[in-house]
Amino acid sequence: MSEKTIGTLSKFTGIPAHTIKYYEKIGLLSSNRKESSNYRSYDMRICTDIYECVKYRNMGFPLKETKELVKEAGDRRLDELLDERESQIEEEIRALTEQKRRLEIFRREIRELEGRLGKWYIEECGDFYFRSQTKELDYDGGDYLEADGLNLSTLLPVSKTTVHMEREYLRGEKRGYSWGMGIFPGEDREWIREKKGYRYVPAGRAFVIYLKITGPYVSDGTMAEEIGRYYRLLWPGTPSEAFGIRLKITFDENGNDWNYFKIFIPLEEK
Repeated sequence: MSEKTIGTLSKFTGIPAHTIKYYEKIGLLSSNRKESSNYRSYDMRICTDIYECVKYRNMGFPLKETKELVKEAGDRRLDELLDERESQIEEEIRALTEQKRRLEIFRREIRELEGRLGKWYIEECGDFYFRSQTKELDYDGGDYLEADGLNLSTLLPVSKTTVHMEREYLRGEKRGYSWGMGIFPGEDREWIREKKGYRYVPAGRAFVIYLKITGPYVSDGTMAEEIGRYYRLLWPGTPSEAFGIRLKITFDENGNDWNYFKIFIPLEEK
């Protein structure tokens, strides 16, 4: 028998019947139909067409281009489409490589956080850039995140949600803080060095503490109290400013959200 039903064709080719039906629906494949029963049958040539469709789909070609490759493309157009797809794959690889790099950075930060939670130490911090978006909790007092052609949200999680705390807040006045986005760009920082609208904190020694905190921890002054408690173990007085970099948020069995911060306080060299 030279023709096959869709069920037999599916078993013969190893391609699901619903895929064959869909390819037929969008014009990639064709079948023979009896007008009286609308019964589908397929000749042996269909196997080659199915395999051609699947071949290009497995290389990531969208259905529109797959149809062109199977139904229309000559030698030159085939080469063009292959070149285009190769370029797309190379860009996808670059994007995935960057995503993997950011994931690895985030996991290292989490491991460091877990090992240092509640402990203070001195760290040599690199250059830091901060973009303020609020005045206390008032968004009208802040700025849009995009500034001078740069939007730090595109760099998450390398860039991070950050709270900047001024001396008056750290003294317990519950004002003098702002939320925004901050980043340690690392050695390659030319892309941000000359950007306007960012608070720049030069590299140097910093007092660092990791905190786990919940509730309205900034607006009610809890964070200032925690910072002061640890800071006074090392120095008397109140620091001139501090930055709280939020690393992660998790929830307990009661639905409480716990925010994990890396607090760093730039130290004035004496």
